[in-house]
Amino acid sequence: MMTIIQPNYVHAFPMIPGGGLFFVPIGTCIVLGAFFPRLRMALVWIGMAAGVLAIALGGNLLKGLPPPTLVQVGFFAMAIVAEIVAFRDFIPRLRTLGDRGVLAGTLGIVGAHFLIMIPTFGVPIFVLAVLCLANASVAYKASMYSVSSAWLVDGVFKMAVGSVMVMASPVLAAMH
Repeated sequence: MMTIIQPNYVHAFPMIPGGGLFFVPIGTCIVLGAFFPRLRMALVWIGMAAGVLAIALGGNLLKGLPPPTLVQVGFFAMAIVAEIVAFRDFIPRLRTLGDRGVLAGTLGIVGAHFLIMIPTFGVPIFVLAVLCLANASVAYKASMYSVSSAWLVDGVFKMAVGSVMVMASPVLAAMH
């Protein structure tokens, strides 16, 4: 099986497949939120729970990988803390900008927290961060770009990058 992410790279960033296991269900639920806007936030929470469950149940996909370094785990934890603080501090201020401002801010905060995760996941998370931040920027600045379209695109980005990350698993790569 051909993988985009080479085995030696996954060994240097062993959390890549687990990250993918999280991104695929959260991305799927974000896509659903584009079609069911009233359920958008409930779907985000369902997607996060499904992502954690996927990691718990998909642990076999990590076989053959070394444990992550303390630095990788530390940056992962810092990214989550930074995201929580950013949501708490910035979203209330963005509410004055209306739904578009809150949506763009939400997508921007998530994209920015991916940048902090680069030492944990390497290039795949950098690519996802750039895509998500670009989408957030367009969502904020281009009034003809609907909020639902921005939400849909964000979910597709997470599903696509997440799928590539899952396929980097040594277990799946060995199935050729």
